[in-house]
Amino acid sequence: MKDTIQEFLEDKKVAIVGASANKENFGLYLTKELSKKAYQVIPVNPKCKEVENIPCVPTVKDLPEDVHSVILAVPPTRTEEIVDQCIGTPIKRVWMIRGMGRGAYSESAHQLCRENKIDVVYGFCPMMFYGAGMHKFHFWLRKTFARLPAEFQLAVN
Repeated sequence: MKDTIQEFLEDKKVAIVGASANKENFGLYLTKELSKKAYQVIPVNPKCKEVENIPCVPTVKDLPEDVHSVILAVPPTRTEEIVDQCIGTPIKRVWMIRGMGRGAYSESAHQLCRENKIDVVYGFCPMMFYGAGMHKFHFWLRKTFARLPAEFQLAVN
């Protein structure tokens, strides 16, 4: 998973599925924060025309060909449907966010990704890796208490 996270961080063009203008929306927060860090963010939401003055696309299938990374900020009940949209597109990696609650993780969607050679990150908030301040502190806590992917633990020992 470490390599996939690194690929996300290096890919400066990322789609955020589920971003909306709702101030409570985690996808909105991700859109703002990643945009500040010079990422080109493309919101995906069939119900919105734009998020933070960035035009939305209605589905993953409508993303430009050069988008390879998708962050899912949706309930797990929608994750499989969205992963299904990724099949046959240039999408190489999917991040099923983990924040408060269950996040976007779906076992069936994860299996679908494996079957279609789409790399997956799950169990972590992307801001632990993209962010600063409290997000980096959260990363440090998880690393210190062995709550990161095994590859990250090698650096601790």
